Amino acid sequence: METDAFWFKTTYLNTTASLDEHENHRVPAILSWEVGNVTCDVVTKKNNSYACLSTNSMCVNSSSGSGYLCNCKEGYQGNPYLPDGCQDIDECADKQPPCAGCKNTPGSFSCPDTRSLKVVALAVGSSIGVAIVAIAITCTYLIHERKKLDKIKRKYFQQHGGMLLLQEIRLNQGTAFTVFTEAELIDATDKFDNRNILGRGGHGTVYKGMLKEGSLIAVKRCVSMTSEQQKKEFGKEMSILSQINHKNVVKLLGCCLEVEVPMLVYEFIPNGTLFQFIHGSNGCHNIPFSTRLHIALESAAALAYLHSWASPPILHGDVKSSNILLDKNYAAKVSDFGASILAPTDESQFVTLVQGTCGYLDPEYMQTCQLTDKSDVYSFGVVLLELLTGKKALNLEGPENERSLSLRFLCAMKEGRLMDIIDDCIKNENDMGLLEEVAELASRCLEMVGERRPAMRDVAEKLDRLSKVMQHPWVPAQHLPEEMESLLEESSMVSLEMIGTGNFSMEKRIVQGLLESGR
Repeated sequence: METDAFWFKTTYLNTTASLDEHENHRVPAILSWEVGNVTCDVVTKKNNSYACLSTNSMCVNSSSGSGYLCNCKEGYQGNPYLPDGCQDIDECADKQPPCAGCKNTPGSFSCPDTRSLKVVALAVGSSIGVAIVAIAITCTYLIHERKKLDKIKRKYFQQHGGMLLLQEIRLNQGTAFTVFTEAELIDATDKFDNRNILGRGGHGTVYKGMLKEGSLIAVKRCVSMTSEQQKKEFGKEMSILSQINHKNVVKLLGCCLEVEVPMLVYEFIPNGTLFQFIHGSNGCHNIPFSTRLHIALESAAALAYLHSWASPPILHGDVKSSNILLDKNYAAKVSDFGASILAPTDESQFVTLVQGTCGYLDPEYMQTCQLTDKSDVYSFGVVLLELLTGKKALNLEGPENERSLSLRFLCAMKEGRLMDIIDDCIKNENDMGLLEEVAELASRCLEMVGERRPAMRDVAEKLDRLSKVMQHPWVPAQHLPEEMESLLEESSMVSLEMIGTGNFSMEKRIVQGLLESGR
């Protein structure tokens, strides 16, 4: 019997009272047994007969010393004689776990080190506190910088006449002019990526861009403005330029004034510049004279509009083939008006800094530094020469006497060698008279004294007449359109004047046409 469950009394010897005093007349019994007749150190070496099959069991020598028993290791319970008989005891699952935060482990359990927890909690709390303070400081700094940046942007906006410009836009509600933010233009040009550069010039760099609605634009980042007067007048100039609406002038869509140097936004013209068209890799050999004359006429018409019909008049200041763009139909579009100036009303307003491009600069302007409408006429004369000759305005690689196209042309005209300098691909017997007329017009534009040069409106009218003559070759009179009839009458009226000046080329064409038509 189990020792603790039975208490022996002498009265039990002659009676059965011992069983009556125990519940159900039963007493727990103990079965003493052992495995085999060898000890643990021997049997553990005999794998085939070792009875402790559970991995978490242990061998214990029996009290008799002749056998052994199997027990589960500490922290495990179950049957050690079965392969998986000893299972882990989850001490932390008790109703009263050994400690707060108890964590069960195989064969045991662990309690957290409260001191370490306090240290960790303190460290985490401190880190969070430092992070919050850092975030607060950063946010305060960013807010301060944002306010500072907004203040600077407002300053630039007012400095460049932004308030005046907005007022003008409100007064002219029909004007499609937009004041863009810097962020909008940064996004449109992909942060002014170099891959979007369309061209560079003395007045700034032009980038191709696309607005969110999908329309293409050309964004010009101007170079710095040197005078305070320019800064004050910028908004006024933008207001006037925004109202220019001529088919041969690149449309100014808007501007950005909240930056140190204003940015201009123009319509995007797809076919590049006239300079590229004439002097590009393909050269100008595929350009017929009619196309060249048409481009010259449209360019002259745009400049004439600016000089004579814009209010107030506008001087371009940098007329050249690279500032004449060609649209999808190869119509001319005069560009780069952000660098232009309003026509001065008194001597104090004349430009005092020479600007422009070598090869196109008016010699008189270089001496006086006074930009006039006749300075644009001279520059346009050089563009006419490029169209006639297919040569660049300035060729630094050539002989000294041939570097300037205008000087080379004037020498050829003086010596009667005009055809030596005219582009071979437009030398046509039928167009010789027209070529001479255009060349004569170019030479008048290139007069050294500005007063002797024609006005741009006169240049445009002359090119318009020549273009109409070229569009309507001489045919029998009964087939001539009314427009040609009036042209013949007009040409006949001026024939005496042309004879008096020794200019017979147009007269020859008129007389020839009259003879052929029976008139």
